Formats: sequence, structure tokens, C-alpha cells
Amino acid sequence: MGAGNPPPALTGREPQEHQFRTLLGRLSRGRNEQSMIIWGLRGVGKTVLLLEFRNIAAEMGWIAPEPIEIKSDTDFRRELAEQAYEALTMLSTRLALSDRLKKLGRVLHGFKLAATAGGSVEVSFDPEKVSRASSGNLERDLIELFTDLGEVARGAEVGVVFLIDEMQFLRREEMEAIAAAMHRMSQRQLPIALAGTGLPQLPGLVVEAKSYAERLFSYPSLDRLDDQAARQALAEPAAEEGVEFSDDALRRILELSGSYPAFLQAYGKEVWNVAFGSAISLSDVEAAEPIVRAKLDSEFFHTRFEKVTTTERKYMAAIAELGDGPQSSSSVAKRMGHASASGASVHRDSLIKKGLIYSPDFGMVDFTVPHFAAFMRRRYPIGS
Repeated sequence: MGAGNPPPALTGREPQEHQFRTLLGRLSRGRNEQSMIIWGLRGVGKTVLLLEFRNIAAEMGWIAPEPIEIKSDTDFRRELAEQAYEALTMLSTRLALSDRLKKLGRVLHGFKLAATAGGSVEVSFDPEKVSRASSGNLERDLIELFTDLGEVARGAEVGVVFLIDEMQFLRREEMEAIAAAMHRMSQRQLPIALAGTGLPQLPGLVVEAKSYAERLFSYPSLDRLDDQAARQALAEPAAEEGVEFSDDALRRILELSGSYPAFLQAYGKEVWNVAFGSAISLSDVEAAEPIVRAKLDSEFFHTRFEKVTTTERKYMAAIAELGDGPQSSSSVAKRMGHASASGASVHRDSLIKKGLIYSPDFGMVDFTVPHFAAFMRRRYPIGS
């Protein structure tokens, strides 16, 4: 179990896969279609879906560089330059050393040069040192880069799709640049697409950066799997190995996991390890339950504390003590000993920026990780 590890059976994500195929198909025909911003809690399979999108893009003849994972310290311009360069090298196999490709090389060189002094792009031709995409203004430069890349891709009768994970960690100016560049792609009907993923606050951050982004992107959400898809995620890989789950065993795993993909993977693995023979029973699930809980506590939940202060941990403990699901900010603050929500607002805002909590509604907070409240009550009660 780990972020982005593909499951043996990717189930329940057919609507998003169909939407992505439609996006690429329409752009290939010179028509407009909204790029995708996918959001959801931790453990619902956003990264896995992004990697599946890359496979779909390759299947459809599109160029899809490696996904960019955004972290708090990511140099976005540099990362994007690397992915654009990867796209450029793929295009070079189709267009050889055409004048248009050389021009794109100069643009990309300038884009990367603006990120770090002395930056360079190693390509099979010698790009000039002067470029339109080196103004230092990220929004302007990204528009120029995407425009030239889109024109070259259209000339090669191919498209390029950029995949960005953990987009909620982008800075405001980076969000603005992405929205502006994709807006220009839509206006020019160029075959450049974007699929990004992030936590529930992501759609709001994108729209806050550029108001027109509300219409520029579609915002499909990922949640827990429905009952049928969750059962298939477990039963289908087992059946390929000649093993069958009992109905009671499946029902109990779905109950314990909440049908969240990450937890289904965890229970599926450990139940498989403890079971013998060609049938998995309820007793196997019961034997595996403490093993799974211990591993989730140490390998999935506890790692979220790496950048949390002592006071922030108390804020999280206060949320958990109030119960499962969203809690009011004022109630959390009072549980910490503050007279009003404003007294704890700095901790709330910091935890949101770190991706540990989010605001599902005005004045409410909840964890971005399913089952995290129960973990806090087990391991870090508010008095600890």
C-alpha cells in the first residue's frame, strides 16, 4: 500500500476514464472541451487515476509526460520545463528538425532559463539564447510556451496532456498562470490538455485564482467506491488466482474500510496473507483486522504528523474528540480553551495549507484523511 500504487483491479472509475477519453478525443478533432480538475480525500485513488490517464493518453496517441507531484517546496517552473522538454523530445521523433520544432526549442530554453540562472536544455539542435518565454512573468511565459507547444503538436497531428498531482500546494501565481494558459489553449483550440488532482479545497483555490476557471475546467470528484465496485476490487484479483471471498468476508471488509480504495488495498493484502486454501472467510478478516489497524496507524495515519506543531496536533485532537465528520470551527476552538473560533484560526489555516484538514462548508472543518478522527482518539487524545 502506498500513494499511487496501482491496484490489481481498478474499479469504479469508469466515468472519469470516459470523460478523459472524451476530452482528448474532442481536442484531437480541433474542438473545445474542458480540462479536468479532480478532487477528493486522501486514499480515494486520485494518483492512481492520474497514472491511468497517462496510459489512456498513450493508447490514444497523445504525448503525456510523467506526472508532476507538487510539494510545498516544488519549483513549479522548473518541473513544468522538464515535462515540456520531455514532450519536445517525443515530438522530435515525429517532426525531426523542422523550423517549427527549433522555434519551440528556443521558447522552452527561455522558459527554463527564467527559472534558474544558467539553465539549459540539451536538445539535438542548438537553441538560441533569446526567447519570448523568458520575461520572468510566469503567466505570460506559460501562455507563450503552451501556445508554441500546441501549434507544434497540432502540426504533428498529436496532442500533449500535462498531469499534475497535489495541485492544492501550488502558489496563487502558479494557479493563475495555469488557468490563463489553458484559457488561451481553449481560445486557440490547440491540443493541449491538463488533468490535475488535489484535495477538496482545490476547486475553490483554482476559481479564486481566476474567476473564469469555474467554466474553464470540469471538477469531477472521487469518493469511496460503491458497493459493487468495492466488491469487484477484492473479488476479481482473487478469482484470477482461484480464490473466493465469502459474502460475510466481503461485507466485513467493506464495513471496516468504508470502501475507500486505499483501505480496501490494505485489508485485501493482509487478509490474503493470513488466509489458507482457496476460500477467504469472515474469520480470516477478523484475524487480519488488528494487523491492518496497526499498519495503517504507523504507515498511513502517523506520517501525517511530520510537519505538525504541538498546538496543531491539539487542534486535530479537538476535532476528533467532537466526533466523526465535519465539526464547527467555533466548537473546536472552544474545546481547545479559546473563547471564539478566531482564537484558533491561525492553527486552522495552517492545517488547511498543509493539507491535513479542509472546510467542507462555511465555519466547518474536517480531516482530509478518512477514518483519521478514530486514529486521533486511539493514539492522540486531546489530553495527551
